[in-house]
Amino acid sequence: MLLIGEIAKLAGVTPRTVRHYHRIGLLAEPERTAGGYRSYGMSALSRLLQIRKFTALGMGLGEVADALADTGAVDLREILTELDAELAEGESEIQRRRAVIARLLEHGDDPTLSPELAAAVRGLDLPQSEIGILRAAEVALPELVDSYLTGAGRESPWQGWDLKMAALADTGANDPRVEEIAGELYAMLPGLLPTDVPAELTADQTATVAATARFGQMMLTDMSPGQRRAMELLVEYGRREPERWGQ
Repeated sequence: MLLIGEIAKLAGVTPRTVRHYHRIGLLAEPERTAGGYRSYGMSALSRLLQIRKFTALGMGLGEVADALADTGAVDLREILTELDAELAEGESEIQRRRAVIARLLEHGDDPTLSPELAAAVRGLDLPQSEIGILRAAEVALPELVDSYLTGAGRESPWQGWDLKMAALADTGANDPRVEEIAGELYAMLPGLLPTDVPAELTADQTATVAATARFGQMMLTDMSPGQRRAMELLVEYGRREPERWGQ
């Protein structure tokens, strides 16, 4: 007769594992000694070895219980065939991941970007803030990513605007710089906005305008209180001069 520590050692498992098998009914409770200790025989050791072999193949404990059932209704070959298919699928996934890692190592791409976006920004030397915008926009506003990338890394008339907005990055809504910079931004708008806007937009143009509006709303969420207040002031200034904006 074997005690739990002895049978566990022979089967290559731990006593805790043996107790777990008892709790879930995978291994029958043995008789106990006069001192109250579990006492195991050869049949229990054989059962443990079977369980260990099946789990080593990747079978779940529920599948092991089915495979070891005495009903004769379980087709072990079918279980192993399904297990082989699962392992083949897992092997394919491992190969796919290795291919991705090889590409990342070859080009030094950001692994958190999609392959398409990583290839598009490769060599552009964009700041992390812009890459973060692209990472989110590719999922939330894919309509704008292509146009954004078209101008990425080039001189843009909006660079001066971005610098002024950046100056308000850590400001509160009541910071005295807010109103000053908002006035400077408002003065820049005529040179930044398109002047040849058609009276009626096409479906594609309407979709682009809607996407741009959503982009702006999302950007507002990340702005400091000072930056958001500056944007509110721009709207207020525009309402004071409706004729200037064709309204």
